[in-house]
Amino acid sequence: MRTYRQQLLQLLADRVMTSRELIRELGISQPTLSRLINTMQNEIVVMGKGRATCYGLPKKPGQEFSRLPVYSIDAKGDVHSYGQLTPLQGGQYWWQSIACSSEISHHLPWQIQDLLINGYCARAFALRYGDQLKLSPRLTDWTEEDMLIATSRCGEDRPGNLILGEESLARYLELVHNPPELMEPGSQALEYPQLALKTLARETIPLQLSGEQPKFSVCLNERGAPCQMLVKFSPAADSKEARRYADLLVCEHLTLEAIRIAGLNAARSRLVISGNQTFLCIKRFDRRGLFGRLPVISLRALHTRIQEPCDDWVSAATRLHKQGIIRLSEARKLKWLALFSDMIGNANQHFGNISFVPHGKDNYLLAPAYGMRPTIYEPLAGEIPARLFTPPSLRKEAESEIADARQAAILFWKSAAIDQRISEGFRQICFENCELLQLQERGGKIPQSQDFFINKD
Repeated sequence: MRTYRQQLLQLLADRVMTSRELIRELGISQPTLSRLINTMQNEIVVMGKGRATCYGLPKKPGQEFSRLPVYSIDAKGDVHSYGQLTPLQGGQYWWQSIACSSEISHHLPWQIQDLLINGYCARAFALRYGDQLKLSPRLTDWTEEDMLIATSRCGEDRPGNLILGEESLARYLELVHNPPELMEPGSQALEYPQLALKTLARETIPLQLSGEQPKFSVCLNERGAPCQMLVKFSPAADSKEARRYADLLVCEHLTLEAIRIAGLNAARSRLVISGNQTFLCIKRFDRRGLFGRLPVISLRALHTRIQEPCDDWVSAATRLHKQGIIRLSEARKLKWLALFSDMIGNANQHFGNISFVPHGKDNYLLAPAYGMRPTIYEPLAGEIPARLFTPPSLRKEAESEIADARQAAILFWKSAAIDQRISEGFRQICFENCELLQLQERGGKIPQSQDFFINKD
């Protein structure tokens, strides 16, 4: 016959349970349960106080991964305790926050979600360091637990201001004690191609960078002050695919300029051309100087917080405003960005491509825009497929933002159509798209599918 201890372990292996539930399932009294729990303090996680007390089992009892401290880095680079994450058996998590109440959840707490490594750099990291971490070299094989393990050991420079795990904090402190050498602006054209080669060869894997395209990070010497940048780059080859990626990087730079001209906030960027390669350098708005950091939270994480699906930006703006998480002014800006993205052919409107910064208690402001360009024209499997652009149908929920968003999109297409850094064929595409938006603005009939401009390059 199994002992009470064995029965208790089996019950908690499935899910977190309250004292009342354990007493009922085990058929014992409260004093007996209390004595049993006291003998198992090193095996059981006790959560909450009083009648709200719950019990669970750590995912990996007795191991370093069983409890993960979380730290925040302030604008000066100083470290502060932020909370503790305890992965539990049964797929649950116990999140203990320094600043607010603790919680038990069936998914990774929203505060931690953006810390998990992902994208191109994560795949390269898994391939190079998977064996060393005793994980699969294929990122597609990783579980959420594997992501946490990797992030807790090598996540010293993820987006925002949080660090997960003692090892990652130690790596951050090592950076503080041995700061990187600042790159001089005049050497960018020489050094960027070399850094691009190292990135593609997986000699350097900047895990702070998300997204599906390869990129690297640098810290520039901006008139004596450090400025942290992420750098996207086109292939060095002389091919149609490489030329198209170069065109799109120029377009991304022009997109951010158009957003700022329209009065919204957007990440600062610059272009560096070196040989056949184009480099788009984007200033990180979550960094201050060499080591200072600022908090940011993705739209995806906010939707995890309110337990709502990630559908589209316009619906998200309405939803967050109704729940009091963002003000009406921020909701209007997000709707504007959604319409603008539609009008520039940006199909990459996922919930990781919009971020917010905390503003007071339980309120957020839209962070600078980033990652926006005409993605419908991206190469596919090395080819440049013909893409059809037509101005999107206009959504009534964002009607008040339509005119301004269209004007900004027209400005973008017009700027791209005359920018000599863009290939002649793609400039013609931009000119045609500008004409289409202007036709829509005048109330003219938009060509149907058989009448679309067939964009060829």
